[in-house]
Amino acid sequence: MPFTKDDKRINRNGRTKGTPNKNTQELKGLLAQMLQGYLDELNTQSDQLTLRDKLNFSRYVLPYLLPKLNNVTLTENQNSQFAPVEIDIKDLFRIGDYKPTKDEI
Repeated sequence: MPFTKDDKRINRNGRTKGTPNKNTQELKGLLAQMLQGYLDELNTQSDQLTLRDKLNFSRYVLPYLLPKLNNVTLTENQNSQFAPVEIDIKDLFRIGDYKPTKDEI
């Protein structure tokens, strides 16, 4: 066996938080290079492809390169940092000072 029970070379804590995954970075780099080649090819053949073909290609490839967005819902009790802001429109536009002319009445 390569390791004994009390071997100090064994990492018992696992990977620390925030450490990048090297395999994922390499894979994303390869996909980005492949995508660049495909985009160059698409640009040369853009007259032959329909808009549907271009959109389908983007739809299938982009999830591998860009992270997916998550919906975030903020409730009133969740974070007390945010306070409601009230803006009085009358002050902004001086609506109270407005007096219509005889032509506008």
